[in-house]
Amino acid sequence: MGKVAHIAKAIKQNESKGEADTFRLWESYREQANLWRIIAVLQLFGSFLLICFIFYLYSTRTVTLHVPRQPLPGQYSINEIPEAALIEAATEVVNLIATYQPHIAEKQFRSALELLEEPALTIFKEKMLGVELNAIRSTSRSQVLWVDPSRNKIEPMPDGIRVSLTGERQKFIAGKQVPPTFTRYSITFVTRPRNRINQYGLVATKIEVENVPY
Repeated sequence: MGKVAHIAKAIKQNESKGEADTFRLWESYREQANLWRIIAVLQLFGSFLLICFIFYLYSTRTVTLHVPRQPLPGQYSINEIPEAALIEAATEVVNLIATYQPHIAEKQFRSALELLEEPALTIFKEKMLGVELNAIRSTSRSQVLWVDPSRNKIEPMPDGIRVSLTGERQKFIAGKQVPPTFTRYSITFVTRPRNRINQYGLVATKIEVENVPY
């Protein structure tokens, strides 16, 4: 009898232990289920907030259209050119032909050719790239022109518009300074079809150089 009672007690203990294990396993699954439920709720709430934010951005957005500037006409009238542009164009020409050193004079003179048109083009080639350039090289002559902006002058002409720049011209021959002179450079401009490099289409058709009183 004692042996049977012992076996029955062992069976009850095993059954109780199995029920406890099953309960603990169920509790574990329930905790995991609750965790996934919480994660799902958070994801749903986060998705809702994200959708609200997207709608907010969409409703408050602004559209900016960058419209290119109206193309400029192919060719300006000479009277339409601003005075500042005329002074700038004349200064570019004068800087190339009136301020130089022997080793770069030819390069500057050839660059000036791109800004000239007949009849100035032929005259410049013969005088500056011929006689003048030879004299510069043979005497090692350097020159600087100090322009006086207060004496700049713009005059309408029958064949275009003349821009005059006046200043002190200082020469050095073989390193020795020559007495300075006060010189006026007058450039007559006309217009041609503009391009990317020459915005106003200005070209020089006449260059006049004369010494003037101080």
